[in-house]
This record gives sequence, structure tokens and C-alpha cells, in this order.
Amino acid sequence: TRNPYRPAARSAQATTSTFDCPSRPHPSARPPMKFLVALAALTGASASYVATLSHIAEDTLAPKATGYVYFDGVDSNGIVTGFSQANHLEANVDSTNGVDCTAANGCGMHIHEGDACTNTTTQGGHYFEGDEDPWATVGYTSTDVNGYSGMIDLKVDMGSLPIEGKPFIVHANDGSRIACGIIESTTLSHEEVAFLN
Repeated sequence: TRNPYRPAARSAQATTSTFDCPSRPHPSARPPMKFLVALAALTGASASYVATLSHIAEDTLAPKATGYVYFDGVDSNGIVTGFSQANHLEANVDSTNGVDCTAANGCGMHIHEGDACTNTTTQGGHYFEGDEDPWATVGYTSTDVNGYSGMIDLKVDMGSLPIEGKPFIVHANDGSRIACGIIESTTLSHEEVAFLN
């Protein structure tokens, strides 16, 4: 017989409460983005593309600028689609005021033709084929009080050009270059990339 003073054994079946709900891990506990990109590449699955954006050292307007770009891939017609967002840009940009984003490349988000983010020479100019620049009107149109661009939809005709290994550049309101990252193939979903940034 069971000792009445001894607590009954706990059931092996897990119990839940409102305090057991999983939560988003602290940023310091998340795996590094570059590690996950490399790990995903080992699976051999068809790739989308991602670049983690960091501040360009030459810039002084937005010294904490960061962000990412995610491309779903390039379709059979050469159309590349995706999303980008940037943080810590100039605050309270508003292209509807007739002043902001009117400079050449102002508020732009573009793939460039170079192969590194080191400087303007290695970054190169806009990356496209043909006579008309499809990146001329691509970018963010506003920022909030914290300099966040919001999620920007991207859809650009790249023709037959490959995008892997190319720099993705975010421009400031005045058109200068403030953040850059090199595009890499990945099997991560957009949701997974957004979670990591």
C-alpha cells in the first residue's frame, strides 16, 4: 500500500500551462546567419538567395545601418522577385513631400555589378543588361522614427544575368551608399531569414 505521507508519482505524460508556450529565443541564442546559410547549402536543395547587409565604412549618415535582402529566385523570364528591409537609416524619410528620395539613387535598394562591399570600385554600378536601368525606381519610400524602411517588395528583370556573388546596396536619402551585403544561395525560407535578422 502507498504511504499516505509520500507524494504521488507524477504522470509521465507532459502537462502544459500558459507558461509553457515556446517563445522566440533571445538574439544572442540564435545561430549566426552565415552559419545557417552554409548549413542550408549542404542540403543540395534548390536555392533562393539572401544577403545580410552591414554598414559601409565610408558612410557617416547612417553608421548603424543594417538589413537583409531575400530573393525567391529568378524565373524562366529572368524576373527576380524578393523582399528587403533596412534598419537605422535616416529617420522620418517621406518621399511624398517632394524632397526626400529625389536625389540620384536616393532611397535606392539595388544589386550592383561588382563582387565585394569594400568600396565603390569593388561594388560597381547597377547590375543589369540592356539600355534601360531597371533599378532606377527600386527602393524604399519612407522610414519611421527609428529609421526602419519597412518590408520592400522587389521585382526586377535581370534578363540572363546571375545574381549570386553580387553586392546588394542600400542607398541613403541623398543617394550615397550606406549598407551592403553579398548575395548568396540559400535553402532558408523568407520567414526563417526574417526571424534571424
